[in-house]
Amino acid sequence: MELSPLARAKLEKIGGLSEEEKSRIKLSEELAAILSEYFKAKLTSEDLWKRLKALKEEGKGFLIKEAQRSLLEAVRLGDSGPDLKRKREALLALETLKEESRYGELELGLKQLEELRKAYQEEKGKAFDSLKRAVQRKVELAAQQLVQQGKAVDVEGSVEANARASPEWKDFLARHEKAYGERFKLLMAQLKGLI
Repeated sequence: MELSPLARAKLEKIGGLSEEEKSRIKLSEELAAILSEYFKAKLTSEDLWKRLKALKEEGKGFLIKEAQRSLLEAVRLGDSGPDLKRKREALLALETLKEESRYGELELGLKQLEELRKAYQEEKGKAFDSLKRAVQRKVELAAQQLVQQGKAVDVEGSVEANARASPEWKDFLARHEKAYGERFKLLMAQLKGLI
């Protein structure tokens, strides 16, 4: 757990940090720097694995779980397929470094997460396409009238804008986010329990 500079200052005023706490903070900052490189795609999953393996060999194996927690907390329901795949690979790679690995369970949970993300994206896309088709006819009729008045209209852009601004779309999004958000939270809690 990384402390903010303000929290560190308050702790120092209270009585200071023990050497162990200072060491742990330094290690957390080192891990944060490594993960930052990974998230910026400067490290591959294999590179991340090698760096954490080296830390484990130095007696800092507890950082593996901390790294996995950070990777898991970075997962979002709206992640793209490649983003989720990259995080999945890193989580599983790090799991192989543990003495008591739960690789199979973690892999299954991550597969369920990918299926949930895919269903979330597909349902959202289908609903938006359906709404766009419903809006298209209305926009085309309005565009015909404007063209007769000598005004140019971007029908496709208008359809997209009208669909996104419609109360139906906003209502769908609210229901969709709530339903999938609840399932996502449950699955994430299960995954966190495996780490």
